[in-house]
Amino acid sequence: MRRFFASPHIFLLILLISTPLPSQYEVVAGILRSSSSTRSEFLVSLPVSPIARIESEVDTLFYTSKKQVVVTATRNEKALEDLAVPTTVITRRILQENGSSRLNEALLTIPGLTLFEDHGAGIQMQGFSPEYTLILLDGEPVIGRNAGTLDLRRLTLEGVERIEIVQGPTSSLYGSEALAGVVNLITASPNQGWNGALGMRYGTHQTSDLTGEMSYGGWKGGLRLLVNQNRSEGYDLTPTQFGMTSPAFIDYTVDLRANLTFGERGKMKLGVRLGMEDQAGTFAIKGPAGEKRYHDTGTRNEWSLHPEFGYRIGERIKLTTTLYGSSFTTDVLQKEKSTSEILYEDRFEQQYYKTEQKITVLWNSGHLSIAGGGWIQEKLAGDRYGSDETEDLIATSGTFGVDIPSVSNPVATQWFTYLQHEWIPGKKFEANLSGRLDAHSDYEHRFSPKLSVLYRFSDRFRIRGSIGTGFKAPAFRQLYLSFSNSIAGYSVFGSTTLQKGLQRLVDQGQIELLMVDFYTLEAIQAEHSIASNIGFTLEPFSELKTRSLIVNVNLFYNDVYDLIETQPVAQKTNGQFVYGYFNLAEIYTRGVSADIRWGYSPSSTLPLGLSRIEIQTGYQFLQAHDQQVLRDIDRGIVFGRAMNGQDYRISKTEYSGLFGRSKHMATSRLTLYNESKGASISLQGRWRGKYGYRDRDGNGFANRPDEFVPAHAVWDLTFNKDHRITESVAAQFVFGSRNLASRTYPSQIPSLSGRQLYASVKIRM
Repeated sequence: MRRFFASPHIFLLILLISTPLPSQYEVVAGILRSSSSTRSEFLVSLPVSPIARIESEVDTLFYTSKKQVVVTATRNEKALEDLAVPTTVITRRILQENGSSRLNEALLTIPGLTLFEDHGAGIQMQGFSPEYTLILLDGEPVIGRNAGTLDLRRLTLEGVERIEIVQGPTSSLYGSEALAGVVNLITASPNQGWNGALGMRYGTHQTSDLTGEMSYGGWKGGLRLLVNQNRSEGYDLTPTQFGMTSPAFIDYTVDLRANLTFGERGKMKLGVRLGMEDQAGTFAIKGPAGEKRYHDTGTRNEWSLHPEFGYRIGERIKLTTTLYGSSFTTDVLQKEKSTSEILYEDRFEQQYYKTEQKITVLWNSGHLSIAGGGWIQEKLAGDRYGSDETEDLIATSGTFGVDIPSVSNPVATQWFTYLQHEWIPGKKFEANLSGRLDAHSDYEHRFSPKLSVLYRFSDRFRIRGSIGTGFKAPAFRQLYLSFSNSIAGYSVFGSTTLQKGLQRLVDQGQIELLMVDFYTLEAIQAEHSIASNIGFTLEPFSELKTRSLIVNVNLFYNDVYDLIETQPVAQKTNGQFVYGYFNLAEIYTRGVSADIRWGYSPSSTLPLGLSRIEIQTGYQFLQAHDQQVLRDIDRGIVFGRAMNGQDYRISKTEYSGLFGRSKHMATSRLTLYNESKGASISLQGRWRGKYGYRDRDGNGFANRPDEFVPAHAVWDLTFNKDHRITESVAAQFVFGSRNLASRTYPSQIPSLSGRQLYASVKIRM
C-alpha cells in the first residue's frame, strides 16, 4: 500500500463511500415483478440486473447503445448504461460497415486503445503493454502469447456477434492478465431454421479472406459451423535489402458452436475451435564473411474445447459449470538458402485446462450475488525451456538442433474463488463489490478486491467510479526461460533457472564478470496495481428521436508495483551479457479519455438521399512514467546526450516516459447513411502523437529527436451496400481502403504497409 494514502486513489475511495443515496428509496420492479416467462428466461440464461432497462438494440453505428446488453464487466447480463466501469461495445453491424475481418482491424479507432506491434499485433490499454490485457473468446482466455503479446490477427471476426471491451483492472473477476482490461469476443447464436453464408474478400498483397457458414436453429437449440481461410503473399517495405518485411502466410479457422435446452431448467453450450497457420519469409545476416541469406518458415496449430452447463434451482438460483481446454503449438525453422544449414530451430507448446463452478442468486429486486471457483492447470514445453542436458548442448554447440533431447515440461496449477454482490437500493444509485483469491503454485496468493458505483442524477447525466487492485502473474518465460542466442551470443534465464544457468556458464569458463551474488537470488513475485477510475456520461437529447449526443469522459490512475523487468547479471567472455528477470520498477499510468458521438436523423431526407449522419471523435491524454526515473531526475543524476555529442542534465519536462506510449492520441469517424438504398460510407481516422521507440544515448528512455516515431495520422475509407436478391437471399458488398495516404515507416512501424485496397461480397441464405 506504499504511498496509497498520498495518491489519487484515496480521494476516489472517499468519493465512492460518501456518494449520497437517493432521498426516496424507489425499489425498481425488476425480474421478480415481471412475468413468469421473464423470470424463467433469466434463470435459464445468464442473470439480468434487476434495473437493466433492456429493450431491442438500436441499430446504430454508435459503439455503445443505451439498450445494449453486455456480460464481460460483471459476468452477468447488464445494460450498458447501468455499468460503473468504462465499457465499449462493437456490434456486428459496426464490424461489417468498417470492413473489419480480423480483431486488430476492429480495434483501430476505439478511443483509449492503441495497436502496438511487438512480436505480433497487440493492444495497449490505459498505457499498459499488450501482456496486461486479457483476450477472451466467449468468456474463456485465448492462449499462445509471444513475449507477452497475443497476436490479434489470429482471431477472425466471422461468426462474432459483438466485441466487449472493459478498460481498467478486472482481476477481481478474471485474475491475472486482466490488470489493464479485457477484450471479449462473443460469438453469435444460430438464427431460426436453416441458414447459410458464403463470403469472399480480396485485396492488396494478394490478401484473401474466404468464409463458409452453415447453421440451424430450433426451439430446443441450434448448431453453427464456420470455416475461414485467410492468406497473404506478404509485403516488402525495403526493396533495396534482401528479405520480406512481412512473411507470406495461409491461416485456417474452423469454429463450431452448439446449444441445447433441457426443459425449462437446463441449458448446454458447446464451443469447438481449430486454428492452423503456415508462413514463409526470408532474411539476411551480414557478417565478416559477407551476407548470408536464409529461409524462415513457421507453423502454428491450436485448438480449444468449451462445454458449459447451466441449471436453475427454483426461481432464484442458477448453477453454471464450465469446462475449458486449449492447446497452442508453434514450430520455427531458419535455414541457409544455399547449403540448407540450420541456423535456428524452435518448438513451443502450451496447454491450458480449466474447470469452474458458478452460482448466481437473485435475493430480491435490489440484491444479486455471484460466487464461483475453480482450478487451472498450465503446461509448457519448448526448446527454450530445456532440461540441464539440453542447456549443456546449447552452451557447447551454440544452436538448437534436431538431435537435442526432449525438453522438460514446466507445469503450474492454480485454485481460485471469487464473489460479487450487486446492490441496487433505488433507481438512482447502485454499487458493485467484488473480490477474487488466486492461489498459485509458483507465486504468493493474491486477493484482488474492487468497488464500483454508479449514480444517476437524471436520464441525461450519470457518474461512475471504481477503485480496485489488479495483478499480473509472472509469465512462463519469466520463470522458466533458458535461452542462448547463438548469433548474438547473449543468454536469458528465468527466475527459477537463473541460478543453475549462471553456475553452468561459470563452470564452463564463459563468464568474465558476475554482477550479482547468484546464491542469494530469490524468485520473482507477481506484479500488482492499485487503480481508480472516475467518469461521467452526458446525453442532453435522450428524449429526441431525430438527434442524439453522447459524451463519455473517464479519468484513470494506476499505480503498479514490483514490475518485472530484465537486467544484466553477468558479462560473458565474448563481451555479451547474461540477463535475468527481477521485480524492480514502480510505474504509474494516468490520463483522461473522452468519446463524443453525435447522430442526426431528420424527418425528411437530406441531399443525396442521406437519411442519417453520425460523427464520433475520441481523445486520450496519457502519462506512463517510471517512478525511479522521476526520483533520479529530482536528484539531478539523469543525463542525455545531444546530437552534437554534448551531455546535459535531463529535466522532468524532457522525460517522455515508457517506450511506445503517445502522450496525445485522437480518433474520428464520419458515417453517412442512405437507408432506402441500403448503403453507407464511412471515413475513419486515427492520430498518434510522437512516442519513443529506441534509446541512443543510454539513459533508458527517449529524449532526442532521433529516438522518437513522429506524430502521424492514418485514414481509412469504407463503402457498404446491401442488396436483397430474393426474399430469402441477401448480399452485402464492401469496398474500402486502409491507409489512404499510403503512410509508411519501414524501420519504426513495419506493420504499416502502405495503402491497402480491398473488396468483399457476402451472400446470406
